[in-house]
Amino acid sequence: MTLRQTIQAAPAKTTELITKLAATSNQAVKTRESLFAQLTEELTRYVEIEEQHLLPLLRKHPDTKELAADALKGNKDLRAALAKLSELPKDNDAFLSELAELNKGFQQHVRNETKELLPALLKALSDEEAGALAATMEGAVAEAEQAKRDAKREEAAQAKRQAEEAEQAEEVQRAEVRAQKAAEREEKREEAAQAKRQAEEAEQAAEAQRAVVRAQQAAAQSARESTEKVVEMVGRGAASLQDSARQVTATMTERAQQIASETRDAMAVYSGSSQPFAEDLQAIRASSAVSREAASEVYTAWMEWVEKATRGNAEMSQQLIQCRSVKQVAEVQRQFMSGALRNWMESRAKVLEIAQRASRQALRPLDGRLSETA
Repeated sequence: MTLRQTIQAAPAKTTELITKLAATSNQAVKTRESLFAQLTEELTRYVEIEEQHLLPLLRKHPDTKELAADALKGNKDLRAALAKLSELPKDNDAFLSELAELNKGFQQHVRNETKELLPALLKALSDEEAGALAATMEGAVAEAEQAKRDAKREEAAQAKRQAEEAEQAEEVQRAEVRAQKAAEREEKREEAAQAKRQAEEAEQAAEAQRAVVRAQQAAAQSARESTEKVVEMVGRGAASLQDSARQVTATMTERAQQIASETRDAMAVYSGSSQPFAEDLQAIRASSAVSREAASEVYTAWMEWVEKATRGNAEMSQQLIQCRSVKQVAEVQRQFMSGALRNWMESRAKVLEIAQRASRQALRPLDGRLSETA
């Protein structure tokens, strides 16, 4: 482009923006603000290029110095009008009135350049200087346009980065909230599980204690029943001996067989009384590891007692068969009664000792748990 074409094309964009802005209504505030921002940028660039590249050449030539001063004053007036317009609200007629004044001053400035400044400049400059000035001004315009595009891209990139950072921050916050809620849910589940375990342990300890008590009660009941049967058996044996004394014709062998039969009846009592006790032992075994160990010891003690009682009854039966007098029979029965009672008392003491030790061991974990949660 020639210098004339360059100078004449320079104000075209500014004129276009002023025309668009003047056509807006008072309600289109955002549109006015956007167009006014573009106008400010375009008009500022226009006067800056003129002052940087055109006016310095005018000042070098004596015939154009005065024109340079007038052009500079016109640029200051345009800046002042632009600043005044920026302070006005964008939603009333005062803005349009001031815009009209700005347009009036700008058009006068353009006419002065076209009719006075440009002819004087073309007269003062050689064709080579005029071409170089045109190229310089076009380059300045191109650089300004490129800078504008770069600024828009940077602004868009910055907005994108800010949006991404905001989204990342929100996602981090959401993740923290989710993690906190998950931790709270896990804590509640753990508390519920711990409470359930404590309740189960307490119930197991209580059941173990109840089973031990039932075992003690069953052992005592069995002892009473067994003792009563043994006493009854001995009483019947004594009565049988008295009857034998009166009836000399009965043989000692028949009396021994009768007593042996009664002894077998007593053993049936032992076996029957051990059944409920064995059931309680099973309940104790199911309660906990401590209770199962105690139950095993109680069961062993109980079977030792039954074995001793069975062996004593068998020995007594053999001794009764060998008796040849009433005195011998009475002595055998006395020894059997004494041994049976001693055997039972020893077994009962052992069972009570096991039950007491099992109670202490069964309650120890629960006491520890209660101490921890206190």
